[in-house]
Amino acid sequence: MSMKNFASKAANIRLTDEEADKAQNRAATTPRTAPGQLMHLQAKSEQQQDEIDRLKKELQKAKQMGGAADVPLSELHEVPGRRRYMAPEKYSELRDNLRHNKLIHPVVVLPRTEGGFEIISGHHRSDAYRELGRETIRCVLGEATAEEADEGAFFANLMQSDLTDYEKYVGLKRFQTEHPELSKASVAERVGISPSHISALLSFERLPHEVRKILEANMALLGANAAAELAVLAEAGKSDRVLEAVQRLAGGKLDQSQAVKFARASVEPKKAVTAATNFKIRSGKTTWCDVRSAKNVMRIEFQSEEIASSVRDAIRKHLEQLAKPQKT
Repeated sequence: MSMKNFASKAANIRLTDEEADKAQNRAATTPRTAPGQLMHLQAKSEQQQDEIDRLKKELQKAKQMGGAADVPLSELHEVPGRRRYMAPEKYSELRDNLRHNKLIHPVVVLPRTEGGFEIISGHHRSDAYRELGRETIRCVLGEATAEEADEGAFFANLMQSDLTDYEKYVGLKRFQTEHPELSKASVAERVGISPSHISALLSFERLPHEVRKILEANMALLGANAAAELAVLAEAGKSDRVLEAVQRLAGGKLDQSQAVKFARASVEPKKAVTAATNFKIRSGKTTWCDVRSAKNVMRIEFQSEEIASSVRDAIRKHLEQLAKPQKT
């Protein structure tokens, strides 16, 4: 068949309306070849980036107008160490409130270079929305830099009274790692608490490793002041005693002050117990008396009161004779 005849026949092919609808609604299939898959992923990535760019513009416009914009929760990302502490019961109250009421305070975010947005504040509101099955949440662009956001969360957590001393120590240690140029005095000045309290919080670091493992499982077990006293004892060579004290504390056998006293107390070696000795004095085949001695005590038991009375004077005279000074 010539190309002319083939083209003529192809031109006469017509799809029915039903066939055209099926072709229009047919779902696109994923490419099977490697180049095709790569092009598909690139196109998908470009679409996602376009969506993020659109959200950025929308947030910027909303910021200029003093408003907020809806952002998919899937585009919000958490930065480690930035989450502020909230007691479990308060979080439950927040979630129940958001279940029935509108969000009053939008989540504050910053754009990420790798795409999406990082949360500056509003972690718990985002968590609550996710648990409630929501897909988007109202957001605003923040004014602070990422570093300022990290420091703000750290200082807020350090001053949070509901946080345990061990949790404050963990945050303080992380902050020191990120800012090695700052002294304890500089950190204390920026936080607004005394250098002595900073030192007390950091004393957890000086406890034996086994003790810190116990505290990681129960962060409310030991306060900073007790930790400072135990750290001094551990450094003085009483690590085993400190570990035993914290184990007893974890088991509910001691409170914090008792644990410190227990660790401070000297372990006295047990004195050897002197075994008692016994012997019998016989008169023929019968026992005349039983003698028992232990350390500096001797006990003589006679078979009758009459015998005891008859020998009392003899024993006294014999003892008096033994007590006389010996001539040299």
